[in-house]
Amino acid sequence: MVQVAHNREGNGSAAGNVHLLRHPKRLSDSDAVHFSIRIENYAHIRRAYGEEGARAALSGVQRMLVDLFRADGIVVPEANGEIDVLIWNVEALGAGSLPDACRVWLDKFCWLAPLLSIEASGHFIHVWVSGRWEIPGALMQAHGLNAGQSGACNIGFSGAWPDDRSDWSDRYRSDVGLVSGLLSGIISGSADDTGRQELMLAWQPVCDAAGPELVLYREALVRLLDDDGKAHPPGDVFLALERLGFARVVDHYVVSRVIDELEQAPDVILAVNISAQSVRHDAWWDEIKSRLVALPDVARRLVLEITETAAMPSVSGAVRFVTSMRRLGCRIALDDFGTGYASIRQLLAFSPDFVKIDRFFVRRASVCAAEGAMLPHLIGIGQALGATVVVEGVETQEQADIVLAAGGRWQQGYHWGRPSLLRTWHRAPNGERSDATLAGSWPENPIISHGAAYDR
Repeated sequence: MVQVAHNREGNGSAAGNVHLLRHPKRLSDSDAVHFSIRIENYAHIRRAYGEEGARAALSGVQRMLVDLFRADGIVVPEANGEIDVLIWNVEALGAGSLPDACRVWLDKFCWLAPLLSIEASGHFIHVWVSGRWEIPGALMQAHGLNAGQSGACNIGFSGAWPDDRSDWSDRYRSDVGLVSGLLSGIISGSADDTGRQELMLAWQPVCDAAGPELVLYREALVRLLDDDGKAHPPGDVFLALERLGFARVVDHYVVSRVIDELEQAPDVILAVNISAQSVRHDAWWDEIKSRLVALPDVARRLVLEITETAAMPSVSGAVRFVTSMRRLGCRIALDDFGTGYASIRQLLAFSPDFVKIDRFFVRRASVCAAEGAMLPHLIGIGQALGATVVVEGVETQEQADIVLAAGGRWQQGYHWGRPSLLRTWHRAPNGERSDATLAGSWPENPIISHGAAYDR
Protein backbone atom coordinates (compact mmCIF):
# COMPACT_ATOMS: atom_id res chain seq x y z
CA MET A 1 0.00 0.00 0.00
CA VAL A 2 1.26 3.51 -0.75
CA GLN A 3 1.06 6.01 2.09
CA VAL A 4 1.21 9.76 1.41
CA ALA A 5 2.63 11.97 4.16
CA HIS A 6 1.16 15.48 4.06
CA ASN A 7 2.27 18.43 6.11
CA ARG A 8 -0.18 20.16 8.41
CA GLU A 9 -1.08 22.68 5.74
CA GLY A 10 -2.24 19.76 3.57
CA ASN A 11 0.00 20.62 0.62
CA GLY A 12 0.39 17.02 -0.46
CA SER A 13 1.30 17.89 -4.04
CA ALA A 14 4.07 20.40 -3.35
CA ALA A 15 7.68 19.32 -3.71
CA GLY A 16 9.23 18.76 -0.31
CA ASN A 17 5.84 18.41 1.39
CA VAL A 18 5.08 14.84 0.41
CA HIS A 19 6.92 11.57 0.52
CA LEU A 20 5.66 8.21 -0.66
CA LEU A 21 6.45 5.24 1.58
CA ARG A 22 5.42 1.66 1.19
CA HIS A 23 4.35 -0.39 4.15
CA PRO A 24 2.67 -3.80 4.14
CA LYS A 25 -0.23 -2.72 6.28
CA ARG A 26 -1.63 0.40 7.87
CA LEU A 27 -0.62 0.80 11.51
CA SER A 28 -1.70 3.34 14.10
CA ASP A 29 0.52 6.03 15.61
CA SER A 30 0.43 4.15 18.92
CA ASP A 31 2.39 1.35 17.27
CA ALA A 32 5.19 3.68 16.16
CA VAL A 33 8.15 5.48 17.72
CA HIS A 34 7.84 9.20 17.11
CA PHE A 35 10.89 11.35 16.32
CA SER A 36 10.78 15.11 15.92
CA ILE A 37 13.83 16.54 14.10
CA ARG A 38 14.59 20.27 14.08
CA ILE A 39 17.10 22.14 11.89
CA GLU A 40 18.66 24.54 14.41
CA ASN A 41 20.33 26.78 11.79
CA TYR A 42 17.21 26.97 9.61
CA ALA A 43 16.90 30.75 10.12
CA HIS A 44 20.56 31.18 9.17
CA ILE A 45 20.11 29.18 5.98
CA ARG A 46 16.95 31.10 5.07
CA ARG A 47 18.74 34.42 5.61
CA ALA A 48 21.88 33.42 3.67
CA TYR A 49 20.36 31.37 0.84
CA GLY A 50 16.76 32.53 0.68
CA GLU A 51 13.58 30.49 0.68
CA GLU A 52 14.95 28.13 -1.98
CA GLY A 53 17.91 27.30 0.24
CA ALA A 54 15.65 26.75 3.24
CA ARG A 55 13.45 24.38 1.23
CA ALA A 56 16.53 22.54 0.00
CA ALA A 57 17.76 22.11 3.57
CA LEU A 58 14.42 20.72 4.73
CA SER A 59 14.21 18.43 1.70
CA GLY A 60 17.80 17.30 2.23
CA VAL A 61 17.19 16.22 5.82
CA GLN A 62 14.00 14.51 4.70
CA ARG A 63 15.99 12.52 2.12
CA MET A 64 18.51 11.49 4.76
CA LEU A 65 15.72 10.08 6.90
CA VAL A 66 14.00 8.37 4.00
CA ASP A 67 17.27 6.74 2.95
CA LEU A 68 17.78 5.47 6.48
CA PHE A 69 14.31 4.02 7.07
CA ARG A 70 12.97 3.26 3.60
CA ALA A 71 9.77 1.23 4.11
CA ASP A 72 9.99 1.16 7.90
CA GLY A 73 8.14 4.39 8.61
CA ILE A 74 6.86 7.73 7.40
CA VAL A 75 8.59 11.13 7.15
CA VAL A 76 6.56 14.35 7.34
CA PRO A 77 8.23 17.77 6.77
CA GLU A 78 6.66 20.56 8.81
CA ALA A 79 7.02 24.33 9.01
CA ASN A 80 10.09 26.23 10.26
CA GLY A 81 12.62 23.50 9.65
CA GLU A 82 10.97 20.67 11.55
CA ILE A 83 10.35 17.08 10.44
CA ASP A 84 8.19 14.43 12.09
CA VAL A 85 9.09 10.77 11.72
CA LEU A 86 7.02 7.72 12.66
CA ILE A 87 8.85 4.37 12.77
CA TRP A 88 6.85 1.16 12.96
CA ASN A 89 9.66 -1.33 12.39
CA VAL A 90 11.60 -0.53 15.55
CA GLU A 91 14.28 -3.08 14.66
CA ALA A 92 15.51 -0.50 12.13
CA LEU A 93 16.69 1.62 15.07
CA GLY A 94 19.30 -0.91 16.16
CA ALA A 95 19.95 -3.37 18.95
CA GLY A 96 19.33 -3.03 22.68
CA SER A 97 16.29 -1.99 24.63
CA LEU A 98 13.90 0.23 22.71
CA PRO A 99 14.63 3.41 24.75
CA ASP A 100 18.39 2.85 24.39
CA ALA A 101 18.03 2.19 20.66
CA CYS A 102 16.07 5.45 20.24
CA ARG A 103 18.66 7.44 22.20
CA VAL A 104 21.66 5.98 20.37
CA TRP A 105 20.10 6.35 16.94
CA LEU A 106 19.14 9.99 17.53
CA ASP A 107 22.58 10.89 18.97
CA LYS A 108 24.26 9.40 15.90
CA PHE A 109 21.90 11.10 13.47
CA CYS A 110 22.49 14.48 15.10
CA TRP A 111 26.25 13.92 14.66
CA LEU A 112 25.93 12.65 11.08
CA ALA A 113 23.63 15.34 9.68
CA PRO A 114 26.09 18.29 9.85
CA LEU A 115 28.67 16.31 7.86
CA LEU A 116 26.41 15.72 4.85
CA SER A 117 26.34 18.48 2.26
CA ILE A 118 23.06 19.56 0.65
CA GLU A 119 23.18 21.28 -2.73
CA ALA A 120 21.12 24.43 -3.21
CA SER A 121 21.43 26.93 -6.07
CA GLY A 122 25.03 26.06 -6.78
CA HIS A 123 26.06 26.08 -3.12
CA PHE A 124 26.69 23.30 -0.63
CA ILE A 125 24.98 23.93 2.70
CA HIS A 126 25.16 22.08 6.01
CA VAL A 127 22.55 21.70 8.73
CA TRP A 128 22.76 21.39 12.50
CA VAL A 129 19.94 19.32 13.93
CA SER A 130 18.48 18.43 17.29
CA GLY A 131 15.68 16.02 18.03
CA ARG A 132 13.27 14.35 20.42
CA TRP A 133 11.91 10.84 20.58
CA GLU A 134 8.80 9.42 22.21
CA ILE A 135 7.64 5.84 22.66
CA PRO A 136 3.87 5.44 23.23
CA GLY A 137 2.77 3.43 26.26
CA ALA A 138 1.16 0.72 24.11
CA LEU A 139 4.41 0.13 22.24
CA MET A 140 6.39 0.02 25.49
CA GLN A 141 3.99 -2.58 26.89
CA ALA A 142 4.43 -4.64 23.73
CA HIS A 143 8.16 -4.69 24.55
CA GLY A 144 7.56 -5.74 28.15
CA LEU A 145 7.97 -2.27 29.68
CA ASN A 146 5.43 -0.47 31.81
CA ALA A 147 5.06 3.09 30.57
CA GLY A 148 5.81 5.37 27.67
CA GLN A 149 9.22 7.04 27.57
CA SER A 150 10.74 10.04 25.82
CA GLY A 151 14.10 11.68 25.44
CA ALA A 152 16.04 14.24 23.45
CA CYS A 153 19.31 14.95 21.72
CA ASN A 154 19.76 18.68 22.12
CA ILE A 155 23.45 19.19 21.51
CA GLY A 156 22.95 22.92 21.74
CA PHE A 157 23.66 25.09 18.73
CA SER A 158 26.61 27.45 19.25
CA GLY A 159 26.28 29.53 16.09
CA ALA A 160 25.69 33.25 16.49
CA TRP A 161 22.21 34.46 15.56
CA PRO A 162 22.00 36.38 12.25
CA ASP A 163 22.62 40.08 12.80
CA ASP A 164 21.69 43.21 10.86
CA ARG A 165 25.00 43.70 9.06
CA SER A 166 24.59 44.02 5.32
CA ASP A 167 27.44 41.58 4.69
CA TRP A 168 26.19 38.89 7.08
CA SER A 169 24.83 36.61 4.34
CA ASP A 170 28.01 36.91 2.29
CA ARG A 171 30.11 36.04 5.33
CA TYR A 172 27.91 33.07 6.21
CA ARG A 173 28.08 31.65 2.70
CA SER A 174 31.85 32.21 2.64
CA ASP A 175 32.28 30.39 5.97
CA VAL A 176 30.19 27.44 4.79
CA GLY A 177 32.28 27.29 1.63
CA LEU A 178 35.44 27.14 3.76
CA VAL A 179 34.27 24.28 5.98
CA SER A 180 32.21 22.20 3.56
CA GLY A 181 35.17 20.25 2.17
CA LEU A 182 36.33 19.30 5.67
CA LEU A 183 32.87 18.26 6.89
CA SER A 184 32.16 16.20 3.79
CA GLY A 185 35.64 14.67 3.92
CA ILE A 186 35.05 13.37 7.45
CA ILE A 187 32.04 11.36 6.38
CA SER A 188 33.56 10.15 3.09
CA GLY A 189 37.02 9.48 4.53
CA SER A 190 38.82 10.77 1.45
CA ALA A 191 39.50 13.81 -0.71
CA ASP A 192 38.15 14.16 -4.24
CA ASP A 193 37.78 16.68 -7.05
CA THR A 194 34.42 17.90 -5.71
CA GLY A 195 36.18 19.81 -2.93
CA ARG A 196 36.11 17.15 -0.23
CA GLN A 197 39.23 17.23 1.93
CA GLU A 198 40.54 14.33 3.97
CA LEU A 199 41.35 15.19 7.57
CA MET A 200 44.82 14.04 8.63
CA LEU A 201 46.60 14.40 11.95
CA ALA A 202 50.13 15.74 12.22
CA TRP A 203 52.16 15.49 15.42
CA GLN A 204 54.37 18.13 17.02
CA PRO A 205 56.40 17.52 20.20
CA VAL A 206 56.64 19.67 23.32
CA CYS A 207 60.32 19.45 24.27
CA ASP A 208 62.52 20.26 27.25
CA ALA A 209 64.80 23.12 26.18
CA ALA A 210 67.45 21.93 28.63
CA GLY A 211 67.33 18.37 27.27
CA PRO A 212 65.39 18.09 24.00
CA GLU A 213 65.44 14.30 24.15
CA LEU A 214 62.69 14.68 26.76
CA VAL A 215 59.23 14.98 25.22
CA LEU A 216 56.43 16.14 27.50
CA TYR A 217 53.75 15.13 25.00
CA ARG A 218 52.89 15.39 21.31
CA GLU A 219 50.09 17.61 20.07
CA ALA A 220 47.74 16.46 17.31
CA LEU A 221 47.38 19.16 14.67
CA VAL A 222 44.76 18.94 11.94
CA ARG A 223 45.95 18.91 8.34
CA LEU A 224 43.72 18.85 5.26
CA LEU A 225 44.64 16.57 2.38
CA ASP A 226 43.51 17.71 -1.05
CA ASP A 227 42.82 15.42 -3.99
CA ASP A 228 46.34 16.19 -5.29
CA GLY A 229 47.82 14.56 -2.19
CA LYS A 230 49.11 17.76 -0.58
CA ALA A 231 48.53 18.29 3.14
CA HIS A 232 48.18 21.84 4.43
CA PRO A 233 47.14 23.60 7.66
CA PRO A 234 43.43 24.40 7.96
CA GLY A 235 44.04 28.16 8.05
CA ASP A 236 40.79 29.99 8.79
CA VAL A 237 38.67 26.83 8.59
CA PHE A 238 38.39 26.39 12.37
CA LEU A 239 37.54 30.05 12.93
CA ALA A 240 34.77 29.62 10.36
CA LEU A 241 33.58 26.45 12.12
CA GLU A 242 33.31 28.38 15.38
CA ARG A 243 31.41 31.25 13.76
CA LEU A 244 28.99 28.77 12.18
CA GLY A 245 28.63 26.80 15.43
CA PHE A 246 29.98 23.59 13.86
CA ALA A 247 33.29 23.26 15.72
CA ARG A 248 31.98 20.65 18.13
CA VAL A 249 31.20 17.99 15.53
CA VAL A 250 34.80 18.19 14.24
CA ASP A 251 36.25 18.27 17.78
CA HIS A 252 34.49 15.06 18.75
CA TYR A 253 35.73 13.34 15.60
CA VAL A 254 39.34 14.41 16.18
CA VAL A 255 39.29 13.46 19.88
CA SER A 256 38.04 10.00 18.91
CA ARG A 257 40.87 9.69 16.37
CA VAL A 258 43.46 10.62 19.00
CA ILE A 259 42.02 8.05 21.43
CA ASP A 260 42.42 5.48 18.65
CA GLU A 261 46.10 6.43 18.40
CA LEU A 262 46.60 6.14 22.16
CA GLU A 263 45.09 2.66 22.13
CA GLN A 264 47.67 1.59 19.55
CA ALA A 265 50.68 3.25 21.24
CA PRO A 266 50.92 2.50 24.99
CA ASP A 267 54.12 4.55 25.46
CA VAL A 268 52.97 7.89 24.07
CA ILE A 269 51.11 10.89 25.49
CA LEU A 270 49.01 12.87 23.02
CA ALA A 271 47.21 16.18 23.20
CA VAL A 272 44.26 17.36 21.15
CA ASN A 273 42.75 20.80 20.73
CA ILE A 274 39.09 21.42 21.43
CA SER A 275 37.23 24.65 20.91
CA ALA A 276 35.84 26.52 23.88
CA GLN A 277 32.43 25.75 22.34
CA SER A 278 33.09 22.04 22.99
CA VAL A 279 33.88 22.48 26.69
CA ARG A 280 30.41 21.50 27.84
CA HIS A 281 28.65 18.23 28.43
CA ASP A 282 26.57 16.85 25.58
CA ALA A 283 25.41 13.46 24.35
CA TRP A 284 28.39 13.16 21.99
CA TRP A 285 30.84 13.21 24.89
CA ASP A 286 29.03 10.23 26.46
CA GLU A 287 30.55 7.82 23.96
CA ILE A 288 34.04 9.26 24.46
CA LYS A 289 33.71 9.16 28.23
CA SER A 290 32.51 5.56 28.10
CA ARG A 291 35.64 4.64 26.14
CA LEU A 292 37.87 6.40 28.66
CA VAL A 293 36.15 4.72 31.61
CA ALA A 294 36.96 1.38 30.00
CA LEU A 295 40.52 2.48 29.14
CA PRO A 296 41.95 4.29 32.21
CA ASP A 297 45.52 3.99 30.89
CA VAL A 298 44.47 5.81 27.72
CA ALA A 299 42.68 8.50 29.72
CA ARG A 300 45.84 9.18 31.73
CA ARG A 301 47.75 9.79 28.49
CA LEU A 302 45.22 12.16 26.92
CA VAL A 303 45.66 15.93 27.20
CA LEU A 304 42.72 18.16 26.20
CA GLU A 305 43.93 21.58 25.08
CA ILE A 306 41.17 24.17 25.37
CA THR A 307 41.57 26.76 22.62
CA GLU A 308 39.72 29.96 23.40
CA THR A 309 39.50 31.64 20.01
CA ALA A 310 35.74 31.71 20.65
CA ALA A 311 33.85 32.73 23.76
CA MET A 312 32.97 29.99 26.21
CA PRO A 313 29.18 29.55 26.41
CA SER A 314 29.21 28.91 30.17
CA VAL A 315 32.19 29.04 32.51
CA SER A 316 30.32 27.05 35.18
CA GLY A 317 29.37 24.41 32.62
CA ALA A 318 32.97 24.33 31.42
CA VAL A 319 34.22 23.80 34.97
CA ARG A 320 31.88 20.83 35.40
CA PHE A 321 33.08 19.39 32.10
CA VAL A 322 36.77 19.86 32.99
CA THR A 323 36.21 18.29 36.41
CA SER A 324 34.51 15.23 34.90
CA MET A 325 37.31 14.73 32.36
CA ARG A 326 40.04 15.09 34.99
CA ARG A 327 38.19 12.62 37.19
CA LEU A 328 38.63 10.10 34.37
CA GLY A 329 42.37 10.78 34.36
CA CYS A 330 42.71 13.25 31.49
CA ARG A 331 44.97 16.27 31.76
CA ILE A 332 43.78 19.76 30.84
CA ALA A 333 45.76 22.46 29.05
CA LEU A 334 44.69 26.07 28.57
CA ASP A 335 45.90 27.08 25.11
CA ASP A 336 46.80 30.53 23.73
CA PHE A 337 47.12 32.09 27.19
CA GLY A 338 47.53 35.85 27.04
CA THR A 339 45.43 36.33 23.90
CA GLY A 340 41.83 35.77 22.85
CA TYR A 341 39.41 34.83 25.60
CA ALA A 342 41.94 32.92 27.73
CA SER A 343 42.36 34.79 31.00
CA ILE A 344 43.45 34.53 34.61
CA ARG A 345 39.80 33.90 35.45
CA GLN A 346 39.92 30.70 33.39
CA LEU A 347 43.19 29.73 35.05
CA LEU A 348 41.61 30.03 38.45
CA ALA A 349 38.40 28.28 37.37
CA PHE A 350 39.97 25.32 35.57
CA SER A 351 43.20 24.78 37.55
CA PRO A 352 44.74 23.39 34.33
CA ASP A 353 47.66 20.97 34.37
CA PHE A 354 49.30 22.92 31.55
CA VAL A 355 49.26 26.56 30.48
CA LYS A 356 50.42 27.32 26.95
CA ILE A 357 51.76 30.82 26.32
CA ASP A 358 50.73 32.14 22.92
CA ARG A 359 53.41 32.49 20.23
CA PHE A 360 52.69 36.22 19.98
CA PHE A 361 54.78 36.90 23.07
CA VAL A 362 57.75 34.95 21.74
CA ARG A 363 57.74 36.96 18.53
CA ARG A 364 57.52 40.24 20.42
CA ALA A 365 60.27 39.24 22.85
CA SER A 366 62.65 38.47 19.97
CA VAL A 367 62.25 41.93 18.39
CA CYS A 368 61.71 44.20 21.38
CA ALA A 369 63.45 43.77 24.73
CA ALA A 370 60.92 45.99 26.52
CA GLU A 371 57.97 43.91 25.36
CA GLY A 372 59.96 40.77 26.11
CA ALA A 373 59.70 41.66 29.79
CA MET A 374 56.09 40.42 29.68
CA LEU A 375 57.14 36.85 28.95
CA PRO A 376 58.61 35.92 32.36
CA HIS A 377 55.56 37.43 34.07
CA LEU A 378 53.16 35.31 32.01
CA ILE A 379 55.24 32.20 32.70
CA GLY A 380 55.29 33.09 36.39
CA ILE A 381 51.51 33.42 36.55
CA GLY A 382 51.04 29.91 35.19
CA GLN A 383 53.67 28.45 37.49
CA ALA A 384 52.26 30.26 40.52
CA LEU A 385 48.96 28.48 39.95
CA GLY A 386 50.66 25.09 39.90
CA ALA A 387 50.57 24.49 36.14
CA THR A 388 53.34 23.24 33.88
CA VAL A 389 53.99 26.08 31.42
CA VAL A 390 54.59 25.45 27.72
CA VAL A 391 55.70 28.30 25.45
CA GLU A 392 54.55 28.01 21.84
CA GLY A 393 55.98 29.38 18.62
CA VAL A 394 59.70 28.83 19.30
CA GLU A 395 61.21 28.84 15.81
CA THR A 396 64.90 29.70 16.29
CA GLN A 397 67.71 29.03 18.73
CA GLU A 398 67.66 32.70 19.69
CA GLN A 399 64.00 32.45 20.66
CA ALA A 400 64.65 29.21 22.54
CA ASP A 401 67.36 30.94 24.59
CA ILE A 402 65.11 33.94 25.32
CA VAL A 403 62.27 31.71 26.48
CA LEU A 404 64.55 29.51 28.60
CA ALA A 405 66.06 32.62 30.25
CA ALA A 406 62.49 33.78 31.03
CA GLY A 407 61.80 30.49 32.83
CA GLY A 408 60.19 28.59 29.95
CA ARG A 409 61.63 25.09 30.17
CA TRP A 410 58.99 23.38 28.03
CA GLN A 411 58.85 24.69 24.49
CA GLN A 412 57.04 23.93 21.25
CA GLY A 413 57.69 25.15 17.73
CA TYR A 414 59.56 24.57 14.49
CA HIS A 415 62.91 24.83 16.27
CA TRP A 416 62.13 21.64 18.17
CA GLY A 417 60.17 19.83 15.50
CA ARG A 418 57.83 20.59 12.64
CA PRO A 419 54.41 18.94 12.61
CA SER A 420 54.79 15.56 10.95
CA LEU A 421 52.27 13.11 9.54
CA LEU A 422 54.68 10.36 10.59
CA ARG A 423 54.28 8.80 14.00
CA THR A 424 57.80 9.59 15.08
CA TRP A 425 57.43 7.86 18.44
CA HIS A 426 57.65 4.54 16.57
CA ARG A 427 61.26 5.29 15.64
CA ALA A 428 62.61 7.23 18.62
CA PRO A 429 66.42 7.42 18.72
CA ASN A 430 68.35 5.34 21.24
CA GLY A 431 68.34 6.91 24.64
CA GLU A 432 65.19 8.97 24.18
CA ARG A 433 62.85 8.60 27.13
CA SER A 434 59.31 7.75 26.16
CA ASP A 435 56.43 10.09 26.91
CA ALA A 436 54.93 7.49 29.23
CA THR A 437 58.13 7.34 31.27
CA LEU A 438 58.16 11.10 31.57
CA ALA A 439 54.50 11.14 32.50
CA GLY A 440 55.37 9.04 35.51
CA SER A 441 57.09 12.09 36.96
CA TRP A 442 53.99 14.28 36.67
CA PRO A 443 52.30 15.18 39.95
CA GLU A 444 49.39 12.88 40.69
CA ASN A 445 46.04 14.17 39.49
CA PRO A 446 44.21 14.75 42.78
CA ILE A 447 40.71 14.19 41.44
CA ILE A 448 41.21 10.99 39.45
CA SER A 449 38.81 8.31 40.63
CA HIS A 450 39.52 5.21 38.60
CA GLY A 451 36.63 2.85 38.10
CA ALA A 452 34.08 5.49 39.11
CA ALA A 453 31.24 6.38 36.79
CA TYR A 454 31.79 9.69 35.03
CA ASP A 455 29.60 12.70 35.66
CA ARG A 456 26.85 13.21 33.10
